Amino acid sequence: MKPILPALVSAIVLATACQPATEDSTSSSSSTGTEVELTSEVSLEPDADLIQAHMTFLASDDLLGREAGTPGYDAAAAYVADQLAQMGVAPAGTDGTYFQTVPLQRGYRSPENLSFGVRDIESGTALGLESEVDYVVSGSTSFEESSVEAELVFVGFGVVAPDLGRDDYAGLDVDGKVVVMLSGTPKGIQTEERAYYGSRKSSEASKRGAVGVITLQTPTRERVYAFSRLVNEGRLDSARMNWLQPDGTPFSRAPGLQVAAFMSLDGGRKLMEAAGQDFDAIMDAAEAEGGAVSGFDLPFTVAMSQESKIDIVESDNVIGLIEGRDPVMKDEIIVLTAHLDHIGVSQSFLEDRINNGALDNAAGVATMLEVARMVLEGERPKRSLMLLFVTAEEKGLLGAEYFAQNPTVPVERLVGNVNLDMPVLTYEFEDVVAFGADRSTIADAVSSAAEKMDMVLSPDPFPDQGLFTRSDHFRLVEIGVPSIFLATGFANGGEEAWATHFAKHYHRPADDLNNSISYVAAANFAEINGYIALTLANADQRPLWRAGDFFAKQFNGPQETAE
Repeated sequence: MKPILPALVSAIVLATACQPATEDSTSSSSSTGTEVELTSEVSLEPDADLIQAHMTFLASDDLLGREAGTPGYDAAAAYVADQLAQMGVAPAGTDGTYFQTVPLQRGYRSPENLSFGVRDIESGTALGLESEVDYVVSGSTSFEESSVEAELVFVGFGVVAPDLGRDDYAGLDVDGKVVVMLSGTPKGIQTEERAYYGSRKSSEASKRGAVGVITLQTPTRERVYAFSRLVNEGRLDSARMNWLQPDGTPFSRAPGLQVAAFMSLDGGRKLMEAAGQDFDAIMDAAEAEGGAVSGFDLPFTVAMSQESKIDIVESDNVIGLIEGRDPVMKDEIIVLTAHLDHIGVSQSFLEDRINNGALDNAAGVATMLEVARMVLEGERPKRSLMLLFVTAEEKGLLGAEYFAQNPTVPVERLVGNVNLDMPVLTYEFEDVVAFGADRSTIADAVSSAAEKMDMVLSPDPFPDQGLFTRSDHFRLVEIGVPSIFLATGFANGGEEAWATHFAKHYHRPADDLNNSISYVAAANFAEINGYIALTLANADQRPLWRAGDFFAKQFNGPQETAE
């Protein structure tokens, strides 16, 4: 347990106390029979005031944006653990505590000690490229200093998808070289699977011997995340992190990569046209269905170096367990997850620089705390429920990954996961979205809970973004656990509310308590989450992947029997 901000100790002690839990039932039930359905006898009563109290503390300026590895995050973790203890939730971290300490290697790049130069192999002529206009060089969490001089190879999107018969490296030798790849992934692949393949691009380059990566912006990615935001919002100079393995080395999916850079559309054009390539034709092919862009050797070498200030910090996952009442089924655990961290303090804004993270993700954390309180007011479910509040989500799902690779309970006990991340609670939602719901039987529990509240389960409103792979639940997916990511839907003004949040508040100081938050909506979100958790925990059958599901096959997860 790290020290917390002294000014916050009294706030934690005086935080709104949760109502005491009822005594644990000793009754048991058979683990055979039909699927449990929600009935009118099951009734949850969320408390909007408690949710508001949690969010008010977690999103306060005093916590300075809850960045992992800072005292503000530690104060948030202490608060959550205190709330779990008051409710009577058992600790499920390490050494009998609520905490699982995650060792993190943190790196800040040194902007004044970065270099990037491209030269023609035959003539030695330097290609005129301007820093922060044509390119930016990334820092590292693994190397305090790294430098390479190597030939460049263009690898298209750099996607390797054996299921689709696609290998963008076919016929190319990238060993000891720096690969140049298009940002994003090709259109036409199922969106969640496309996002999965996209997340493996650096790993694929490293496996083939590449020593660095240069990513070229595309028109589609520019519309989603402009190059100018990297430069103007100071994101490259914020802390980058990775978690440390027992031997003290940072965990890496791409250990061979020593340097990385990102090029704007203008920079990419200069590079490709200097190589005698038709940049517009490449981009047209990249934007077309299938993204059939062939790779080729580039007639250049790149000399690239970076320097980073690296230190080691610790940050806690906070973990509690509500033990199930069934003597057999309690060994199976339904995991509820929400990330507790946010992005800290930005240097690029002139006035308010604190990224409070009210919706992202104080709202998800407050929801989970309220679900635990409601569950403990009634009869405990048959299966156990784990409350897993993870750190360093904003640094690459690191806390969730650390837990998945180092679980505090036997991994086979983890049978299902519902993740809460950034529910938009600025309107009275009438439907919910469960990213990945169609991939597992968890969809049935979500549909039952929604129906009980006169709501519906709607399809993914952001199919192009592959959100199923982009939050903490996916680290549990990677160890085979059926999972969903639950959010509020687009009905009754939801589409406008989500658009406004992404345009004006997402990862900005404006995501604060002044953001017209409806605590009635928050209470409803907690209620539907409570029904989902109870349905999964009381069902006769544990959650299963649908037969033949892509992710079940990738990660050897338990599937329904094919009919």
